[in-house]
Amino acid sequence: MKAAISRVFAWAARNERHLGATAFVFGFLTDLFTFTVLSVAYASLVFAGYLALATVAVFTSSLLPRARVYVNSGVRALSIIAPLAAQYAIGGMLSGFMIFYTKSAELSASWPFLLLLAAAFIGNEYFRLQYKYLAFQLGLLFFALYGYFIFALPLLLGRLGPDVFLMSTIASLLAFSLFLYVLRRINKLELMRSLRFLLPGALGTLLLVNVAYFTGALPPIPLTMPESGIYHSLVRTEGRYVVMSEPKRSWYELLSPRRVHTNGSTQLYAFSSVAAPVKFGTTVIHRWEWYDQNASSWVTKSRIEFPISGGRPGGYRGYSAYTPTEAGKWRVSVETKGGQVIGRIAFTLVVTTTPPWLYEVTH
Repeated sequence: MKAAISRVFAWAARNERHLGATAFVFGFLTDLFTFTVLSVAYASLVFAGYLALATVAVFTSSLLPRARVYVNSGVRALSIIAPLAAQYAIGGMLSGFMIFYTKSAELSASWPFLLLLAAAFIGNEYFRLQYKYLAFQLGLLFFALYGYFIFALPLLLGRLGPDVFLMSTIASLLAFSLFLYVLRRINKLELMRSLRFLLPGALGTLLLVNVAYFTGALPPIPLTMPESGIYHSLVRTEGRYVVMSEPKRSWYELLSPRRVHTNGSTQLYAFSSVAAPVKFGTTVIHRWEWYDQNASSWVTKSRIEFPISGGRPGGYRGYSAYTPTEAGKWRVSVETKGGQVIGRIAFTLVVTTTPPWLYEVTH
């Protein structure tokens, strides 16, 4: 029996790279079929499970000797299983974040943060051999821990804002410091060897995520915008919004912003439906922006804010009105008070004396 177990361990050691790839693919497929259907509340619990597994696996790895000479088969088994479990759990968190944030993000605003997530996700796979070294494990663990608090704390508190982000930052730093303290008490020598590589990586992660938040590149999870549009009139009746819209575009016109025709003095309505979990409240801002080609920049023409509350399946519906006079590129950025972009409604304004053909839509 011992001989058979030894052969299994020897085979696993020889095929560690292939086993890592299998764990990577399995974790990604699990997330793909899980996070696309889960609500953010249940997803938070799954992320907590991943984080617990990653913490235990990284801690176990840190206790193992660097050499591949082990005192018994149990330690040898842990030397193979622990790094694979760490890679699977952290990879699962990162791929889950990518799926959720991509689903909820406005790509034109959030692409830098999504690129950072993708880089960490690919690095978790590409540098799998570095899981033998504690600094690499701890760096990715801190990134996953920070991402979890940014995701979960707004759900727990039921709101968004710079103060909530600051609390997420402090909570992740305290939790990671506690982990390092326990690790130092048990394996001080190994931790001290890793700190000169770990500290620059952790500080870099902290800096990049803060830049992403305060520049509006961090998507405002758990808010999403399932419906939106620019309309010529809007009437609320019996709990519904009746709007007048220009005809839908042909498929080949979808590559460019919708064309909206006015005489230069017509009021337009930006309608948006923002979905949020139950007991979640925040303030939404409609920022009407016109693109100044001479200055090559977006100019804010109007800023209208209103509160929303979560729980409605179709999202909290709201609107703003404005009379644009300049022809050209326009967009209505639907934002949080902290500047995070929930979504954007882009359109091209065409000034004409010919009234457009309109039809009725109900939201």
